Amino acid sequence: MTYPTISMRELECWILRGRPMELIDLRNSDDFAHSHLKGAVNIPYEELEDMIREGTLEYQEGVPMVFYCTRGSQSMLACNHLSAKGYPVVNTAGGVAAYRGRSMVRKAVDR
Repeated sequence: MTYPTISMRELECWILRGRPMELIDLRNSDDFAHSHLKGAVNIPYEELEDMIREGTLEYQEGVPMVFYCTRGSQSMLACNHLSAKGYPVVNTAGGVAAYRGRSMVRKAVDR
């Protein structure tokens, strides 16, 4: 049940360099709609738990699944569950609360 944990700064480097990964945002759909990292897909943590339980989570062979959330706790839990089942996972420390890069996509605020 070991997996790598990277900083949000390192994740920014991975994104900017185009490193192959499946970037998964575990926050709720409203938070994802407001802002998310470029290239991320949204699978809220509760839905991910259902997918794990049902065995419906799909991934690309040889491509790590990189998880992030708000502060890092849900991504760590997801990585614990998935690495125990043999999935290739990477955790990000600190979540979007620790993110200071330029790969954030933000929704325009209506005035």
